[in-house]
Amino acid sequence: MFLSFRFVKVLLLALLVVTAVLANEQAQQNECPNVAENGECLASAQEEKIEEEIDPNCPSRPHIIRCAAHYLDTNHNDKLERSELEDAIAKLPWYQRGVLKIIGSVDKVMKKCDADGDGAISIVHDMEATKERCLATCFKRKAFKGAFFPECDK
Repeated sequence: MFLSFRFVKVLLLALLVVTAVLANEQAQQNECPNVAENGECLASAQEEKIEEEIDPNCPSRPHIIRCAAHYLDTNHNDKLERSELEDAIAKLPWYQRGVLKIIGSVDKVMKKCDADGDGAISIVHDMEATKERCLATCFKRKAFKGAFFPECDK
């Protein structure tokens, strides 16, 4: 009996060690290599490319930028100004405004997407500088496209 109790004890100890090693390996695989200031895990350009290849229904970020320039930049200065964004949101039906809460308020969008803080999101400069935090996920790009320009195929 003493020998079998000892065997069970060693077996449990070995099982505990193996579980700890596997948990550590899984944690290392799940670590986010690209973390935003707010602690949100951001997709790298490679992960974003893989995501788009896996989900052909996911609009690419360049596609969203081209559509935003075409549909939302009403004064055609290659910048999405705060007033243009506010006007676009004001024109949406109430139920679509609720969906946009996923993306955030105008203040949040400006904070994430206006890299130089000049009050306008430059289609060229700001969108490149903020690619890891502004419309970085497929979900947010789908919500943005669905709200403002669902028919855009640019």
